[in-house]
Formats: sequence, structure tokens, C-alpha cells
Amino acid sequence: MIYPLSIAVSPALARGSPCGYSKTMKNDCRRGAIALLGAAVIAAGLTVSCVPRGDAARSSGSPAASGPGPLDSAPRRIVSMAPAYTAILVDLGLASSLAACDTWSPREEGMAEDLPRFDMMRPDAERLAALEPDLVLVSEMTKQGTSADPFKPLSDSGIRVEYIPTSSSIEDIRRDTRRIAALAGASARGEELLAAMDKAIEEIRAVARTIPENTRRTALFEISPAPYIYSFGRGVYLHELLEAAGVKNALASEEGWISVSSEAAVASNPDVILTNADFGSDPVKEILSRPGWEGISAVRTHRVFYIDNDSSSQPGPRIVKALGEIAKAVYPEYFR
Repeated sequence: MIYPLSIAVSPALARGSPCGYSKTMKNDCRRGAIALLGAAVIAAGLTVSCVPRGDAARSSGSPAASGPGPLDSAPRRIVSMAPAYTAILVDLGLASSLAACDTWSPREEGMAEDLPRFDMMRPDAERLAALEPDLVLVSEMTKQGTSADPFKPLSDSGIRVEYIPTSSSIEDIRRDTRRIAALAGASARGEELLAAMDKAIEEIRAVARTIPENTRRTALFEISPAPYIYSFGRGVYLHELLEAAGVKNALASEEGWISVSSEAAVASNPDVILTNADFGSDPVKEILSRPGWEGISAVRTHRVFYIDNDSSSQPGPRIVKALGEIAKAVYPEYFR
């Protein structure tokens, strides 16, 4: 059986971007890891509701904020409370401007060795305020997943706090990257990042268009392994990445982030299985050895591949790395 998720975060990031996937599940369904877009239900049993991505949430250049009006100058001390935002700031060349980040953001080049880290769902607001940040970037998920906004004390004190909905599409990724770049005073660099991203996506699409429709392969993309298998249907940026590579989503009849039973996965009989779950010792071997899966085409032909977790689970310009890996895994004869 397949169950839609009405809960929101990333169900399966090993290093999980709480701001990676835009939906999630209860934390007690995980096996020791909150995994994104982008996975990150921190408190046990906490359920986070979906974050809508309507036009109101993305009003042209006037993002919802809880701080004062437009920034008069580029912020010098930025706090990032989601791995996806941290990655974007680093790629904007602003690693040295980070005053703090969330506990799930990986250590990246340029970040201070002793950079303070905070729980994105339960931050120490007093300690954060003591860092005197100019700008705090927070996932909307944080407000949705807590009874009281844990960053309100900061905004009440006059610190600029910006809430960003998690990205559901590549277009959302473009808008969020532009928004973060503008807030950080790095719009020109942001446009460079997006131009490179769009160029890489179009190069993949151009090759994918040459693949005959009747030879296109189906794929099941796991973002959390057995016994709690999670994947996605339409309306998710990962689905768009599959399409860009000419891959048919085995669960395209579904919508959003979904819980998938082993029986449903077997019935979908994909040509290829992809996984970005990296908290096991060998996720590919684990899938190939699952009881009852030996009849799946992908398992019989050993077409099971690992896709980089960070670039696939954190919605930002780095998704092109995941896209390239997907294309080469599914169509090695077209993408070399």
C-alpha cells in the first residue's frame, strides 16, 4: 500500500536536511536518523504539518519576515537554521559571514572551526541573541513544527528573522536562492549560481530528449529504506529531476511525499532503484538482499544505485550534482 504524507520535513536524511524534503513523518518511524528536505523532526514523536507553497508565501520580493523592513546593507553576521540555506550561503561565498548554523549542516570549507550550532527546532534564543546576528534564516517548518515560534524572542528584540518555505519544485529553488542571495547582499553571485544550475539542467534535458519514449526506464527513488520506505510522486522537486533525466517515476500516479509498503514497491517493478539513504553501511547491498525483492527487474539486473544525499535532499543549486548522478545511473549509455 501507498500512504500520502500529511506531515512535513525530510523523512530520510542521514545527515538530514531538516529543510530538505518538504514533508516528513513522525520521528519514531526513523531508525536513529532524521533524514529532506531540508528529515528533521527533532523531538520524539513530533509531527510537522505541511508547509504550503502558494503565491502568498512567495510574494514577489517581499518575503514574510518577523524583523524590521528591508536591510539597509549586506548583513555581516548571518545565522542559518537549515542545511539547504547553509549550502546556498557557502556557494554565495559567504561562509565567513556565518555566525552560527543548525546542528545538521555539514562542516564546509570556509566555515569557522568553532562555529556555534543550534537545534533548529529548539534553539537557545538567548545564546543566539548574544551572537548579535544581522540576519537569521529559518525554515517555515520550524514554526509549523513547534507550539510556539522559538525564534520570536529574536525578532521581538529587533533581529531580522526570515522564514522560508521549503522548496517543492525547481522553480521554488530558484526563487529561494534569489531571496537568500538578495537578503545576504549577494544577488549577482546568486544569479551566477542559478545560471550555472539552469545550464546544467538543460544539458541533461537535451540529451534526455533523444531517448526514445519506448525505451525510457522507470525508477523507484527511496529516501528512507525498509522497513519504513518513503518515496515521492508528482509535485516534488526530485520528481522533476527524474523527468529532466528522462526517467519515469515508478510512483508518478501518486502525489507528494509518500510512505510505500514493500508490497507496493515490488508491484511497481521498477527498472532501476535509486536511494539517497546514507545512514546504513551499504544501502545498495541492503536493497539487493531484501527478502521478496528478488523478482524486481532492478534487483534482478543489479540496477540499484546510490545518489548523493546532500545534493538530492537539500533544495538548492547543488541539485545538479544529484541530477547528473541520476542520469548516469539510469542511462549510462547516454550519459558518460
